Amino acid sequence: MKRVVLLGGAFTLIGSFFFSAQDALVKWLSTDFSLLQLLLVRSSIMIPVFALICVWRFGSRGLMTQRPGGHLLRATFNLVAFLSYYFAITRMPLVDAISIASAYPVILAVMSGVILAEMPSGRQIMAVIVGFIGVLFIIQPTGGEVDWLGAGAALFGCFSFAALGIYTRHLSRTESSELMLLSGAIFILLVSLMSSPWTWQTPSLSSLLLMLGLSGVALVGQYAITNGFRYAPVYLVGALEYTTLIWATLWGFFLFAEVPTVNVVFGAVLVVLSGLAVVLGERAREQEDAS
Repeated sequence: MKRVVLLGGAFTLIGSFFFSAQDALVKWLSTDFSLLQLLLVRSSIMIPVFALICVWRFGSRGLMTQRPGGHLLRATFNLVAFLSYYFAITRMPLVDAISIASAYPVILAVMSGVILAEMPSGRQIMAVIVGFIGVLFIIQPTGGEVDWLGAGAALFGCFSFAALGIYTRHLSRTESSELMLLSGAIFILLVSLMSSPWTWQTPSLSSLLLMLGLSGVALVGQYAITNGFRYAPVYLVGALEYTTLIWATLWGFFLFAEVPTVNVVFGAVLVVLSGLAVVLGERAREQEDAS
C-alpha cells in the first residue's frame, strides 16, 4: 500500500508539471485562438493515442465498458470544470479567479471524507489549509470590485474539479485510466466540433506546432493526474497539485518576464511544506494502521 500511495504521489507531481506547461501554452495561444479550438486540436491528438494504448495494454476489450453512463458523467465534469474556470478568467482579474479556484484541494479533502470515507487527519487538514494560505501569498488577490458572475463560475468550476477528482477515483475501480481519458477526449472533441463553424481560425505553421505541443503536454498531464487519483487518496492528490503554482511561477518568469515577488517566494515555500506535511502524515497513518 505504501508503494501504491507513493506511486500516486509521483504521478500527481508529474501531472502537475505538465499541466502547468499546458496553462502556459494556453495563455500564449488564447490571445489569437478560442479555447474550444485549442480543445479540438488537443482531443484530435489524444483520441488515437489513448485508443492505441488501450488496445496495446488490454486488447480490443480495452475499448469496451459496461459503464458508459459513468464515462459520460466524468467527461461532463471534466469539460464543465475546464470551461467554467476559463470563463471566470474572461470576466474578472486573473488573480481573483485563481484565488477562488485554489480552494479546490480544501473542498476536495472535505468531499472525499464525506463521499469516499477517506477522511484526512487533523494535521493533514491543517497542512492543506496552510497550502491554501501559501497560494494566497502567491496570487495576491486584489480585493477589488467583485464580478459575481465570474466569481460564481470560478466557484462552480472549483466544485466541478473536486467532483471530477472524486468520481475519477470511484470510476477507476472498474475502468482503466486510458479508457477514461479516451472517453473524455471523445466527448470534448464532439462538443468542440459542434462549435468549430463559429470558433475556428486557420493557424500558421508555428501556431499549429504550438497547438500540437499543447496537445502533447496535456496528454501526459491527463494520464499522470488520472493515475494519481487511481493510486492515491484524493486529498493527497489535491495537496500535491499545489506544486502546479510553483511551476507556473517559473513559466511566467521565463516566458512572460513576470518576476516573482517576495510574497510569491514565501507562498511557494508554504505550498511545498504543506505538500510534504500531507505526504508525511499519510506515511505516519500507514505505520499506525500497520501496528
